[in-house]
Amino acid sequence: MGLFRYCRLAFRSLLILIEQFPVFFRLSWLCMAISLLGAAVSSRHLMAGGVTDLLARGVFVVAWLRMVGLGEIPSSRHYFRLGRRETFGALSWMAAEIFISFPAQVISASLAIAAGVPLADSVMVLSGATHLLLGGFYLVPADAALERAGPSGNLGWRVPDLMIRGGLALGVAVFVCWLPLNLLQEGVKMLPEMELVDGLALRDAVMVPVRYLGMALTAGTLALAWNRLMAEETADE
Repeated sequence: MGLFRYCRLAFRSLLILIEQFPVFFRLSWLCMAISLLGAAVSSRHLMAGGVTDLLARGVFVVAWLRMVGLGEIPSSRHYFRLGRRETFGALSWMAAEIFISFPAQVISASLAIAAGVPLADSVMVLSGATHLLLGGFYLVPADAALERAGPSGNLGWRVPDLMIRGGLALGVAVFVCWLPLNLLQEGVKMLPEMELVDGLALRDAVMVPVRYLGMALTAGTLALAWNRLMAEETADE
């Protein structure tokens, strides 16, 4: 049961997403619009489009982490605050995605070259395995968004200790979040090739809200796990 102790948090995160969907839409619609703009310009200006999308996702994921973890709900009808916390949250979320997905890509490419295994046949299985084994790395952006000052007023970076305490159970919870959204993304890839506007295809446009739903589900789960781990650490002191 220890390996599955955070899976309940994944289902709780899903319930929060369903119950707070108006808040999700209010926090994400402007960020999604900016991500769509980044996707539209990335065909011509890859770096500019990528950075734009990254920062937009960072703004949203920090806001959602703080909403789930700390109960902070901005009162404005739209939300886009780009500060130090959001920038570091965006970079750490990107680092977590790369750290988790890169091994699967490398191993899949190696199998394709060495054994002739089709890349599409192995990358999903290996990606699931890396999310299962390395998913706890998403605690880094969670800690960036939810950092709190201790009694001395100093901010301490406790992610390594929290990851050790959470263990593989964190990866199991992340895998539970990753699986349905990954299947949904595979369904999006089956959409017909159609260009909506210059530089923006139908698949890319539909993929943006799907990714934001995935970020909300995963970030919510890690926010709940971070709170539990911090509470356990405080109880042990």
